[in-house]
Amino acid sequence: MFNHDEVERAFHDFLRVGAYGHDWPAWSAIFTDDALYTEHCLGVFIGAEQINNWIVPQMQMVPAMTFSIEWYDIVDNTIAFWIWNHLPDPTGGSARFDFPNFSLLTYAGNSRWSKEEDVYDPRSSEPVVMSWFKAGGNVDTPQDRTLRAPQFTHPTLPQNTPTTNQMNLAIAAVVPSGATLRQKIINGARASLVYDTTERTYGTVLHVDDTGAVVFRDDFTNMRENFTTKDVRR
Repeated sequence: MFNHDEVERAFHDFLRVGAYGHDWPAWSAIFTDDALYTEHCLGVFIGAEQINNWIVPQMQMVPAMTFSIEWYDIVDNTIAFWIWNHLPDPTGGSARFDFPNFSLLTYAGNSRWSKEEDVYDPRSSEPVVMSWFKAGGNVDTPQDRTLRAPQFTHPTLPQNTPTTNQMNLAIAAVVPSGATLRQKIINGARASLVYDTTERTYGTVLHVDDTGAVVFRDDFTNMRENFTTKDVRR
């Protein structure tokens, strides 16, 4: 088990190099040689080299894209975080082109990462990117690193947290029968879940209060994903 402060420092370095610094080759190099990167809309990549060969041309198409973090939770060597993707108004105005996604990271030690999994609904991201291009966005559009979320996706967490049993009961009530719960990151009143059905992977964020009631729930998946027609490593 790794020290919490070490994991958090490594996470901030992960953001500094990639999301904030846009040094994608250096960002790819902080994944281990056998790292598993599952991007449920764009593919599965094994090891730092494959991750680099994917992310560099991917970001070259939208160099104006910047990022901001809404929240993150660290439990042992795993981080769950909610990250916003921003594109600036190509006309210089105030039009918004933003979408969020949910990610999980697994820390491997020595400031490196052995796993990342991104779960989101492309129906929220693809229209934003396409509308940005239609509005005049292109590879020469300058970044605006001041952009932040127009509004947070998730409300403030309940002040009083549930018991472990209350949280587990709340989780059991939302994960479908027959599904495999692969990730369960609990930090106070928030639970970040990743589970697999026979067809696809789902992500869920729950806020649970001290009565055990689910006061907020956000579910997301790629509805085009189909485990029967392609190999998805998890």
